[in-house]
Amino acid sequence: MDNYWAERAKRYDNLDWVKDGAFLSLIIDAGEFSPADRVLDVGTGTGIISRLLSPLVRHVTAIDSSPDMLNKTDGLCNVDYRLCDVRDLPWKADAFDKVVARYVFHHITLGASKAMAECYRVLRPNGIMVFAEGVPPSNRTRQDFIDIFKLKEDRLTFMPEDMYVMMHQAGFETVVMHTLWLPQMSVRNWLESSDLSKEKQDVIYKMHTDAPDYFKHDYHLTVTENDCRINMKVVVMAGVK
Repeated sequence: MDNYWAERAKRYDNLDWVKDGAFLSLIIDAGEFSPADRVLDVGTGTGIISRLLSPLVRHVTAIDSSPDMLNKTDGLCNVDYRLCDVRDLPWKADAFDKVVARYVFHHITLGASKAMAECYRVLRPNGIMVFAEGVPPSNRTRQDFIDIFKLKEDRLTFMPEDMYVMMHQAGFETVVMHTLWLPQMSVRNWLESSDLSKEKQDVIYKMHTDAPDYFKHDYHLTVTENDCRINMKVVVMAGVK
């Protein structure tokens, strides 16, 4: 797994969805950030969310379990980057005003509920947790989604209702869901920016181009001369403690 993240870190920022402005804006808006906020950025990766939050808040603590990802971050005066496991946070209760977890919980294949409970624990009362994940575009494409990602990595597959239940079980009483479609994301870009062999890339690409009609319909899949493109569905949930 360490080698997996070492390789992914090299090309992570090349991913189109990582830099999508609408997606990032939705996360920022959902958090209702203010200049006095102390923020925990869970699974910061290369620090994209932390860089956006730095001028908006008092302080950001950005954590990740991969030293290779953290090596790609920038030194910002009000951001501390730490190697840390979200399932066992070292901070006391009420340490943060906001918590952000963007595209990280699907990697927590063991102990995701404990991780969410830890995020809840370190939030102050009335603090906000922002939980963002990519999801299958429909219930009927869920198994296709699982089969495709099985060739790429070990991960959890969330439907929006799964995310909602996870937040409620952790203790969040008020949960607001926002849905966003990222239009015509390049499948080639996604595959070439991931740590995959050429053989696996070709198999996954073919699973898109040769997919059943319902898959192509729900993903709004289009094929060009050298690529195929899909609409990616992302869900951003804001839970209040």
